[in-house]
Amino acid sequence: MHKIIFIHGLLGSKNNFTYLEQTFPEYNTTSIDLIGFGNEIKPSIKYDVNDFIISLEQKLNLGNHSDTPYILVGHSLGALLAKELTVKYPDRVIKSFLISYPFLEKSEALRAYSFFDRKYAEGTWWTKMLCRSEIFYQWLFYPFIYLFKFKYRQSYIDAFKHTYQSAHGAIENTIFKDNKEKLHRIAGKIILINGELDRSVDFAFSNHFNHYMIPEMGHPFFGYEHQISEIIKSNIQS
Repeated sequence: MHKIIFIHGLLGSKNNFTYLEQTFPEYNTTSIDLIGFGNEIKPSIKYDVNDFIISLEQKLNLGNHSDTPYILVGHSLGALLAKELTVKYPDRVIKSFLISYPFLEKSEALRAYSFFDRKYAEGTWWTKMLCRSEIFYQWLFYPFIYLFKFKYRQSYIDAFKHTYQSAHGAIENTIFKDNKEKLHRIAGKIILINGELDRSVDFAFSNHFNHYMIPEMGHPFFGYEHQISEIIKSNIQS
């Protein structure tokens, strides 16, 4: 049986996929924490694509001679990494579902980001300070999380489980340096799943591939697990 691997996005964790995984009771599924995020180790590295791929290769035993076929489901940063794994291991990855792929070039992304996200990506001194001192104030967000985001509370709490180096490094050295043209090399293996309201999507570029649009969904996918599950299952079974 194919094994489905879920790879989270920036500031995410394996808990982001709790409810999506539950829609696949008949499949062998695994969600993983990326290096630098969630409960994974957070070493002082660049957090470029090579760092992430080496860690994923070790987790998935991609360097051995196993013939276990994988189906990858990645969100945002995780979608980018799923693409890289599919390019590198076309014989092991039979299909990749790329949710909210971060298409935009650095200049375009910075214009699309909110003020705080833009300053964080630029690495301003005060965003460094906020990130490195979040242990002292993150509890202030907990009442909001438990009142309004209770279902996804662990995902929102896990969003604080990173370092400035892992978060900013992933943005600057992986997301902003991505080559989306590689998608053409694996066009037959990928399915893009975009949110209609996602400002990081290049819709014209997406038209070159098998892609689905989910109305009213933005960049996060919380609340749209069943729609995403239906897309994945229909393409696995076809």
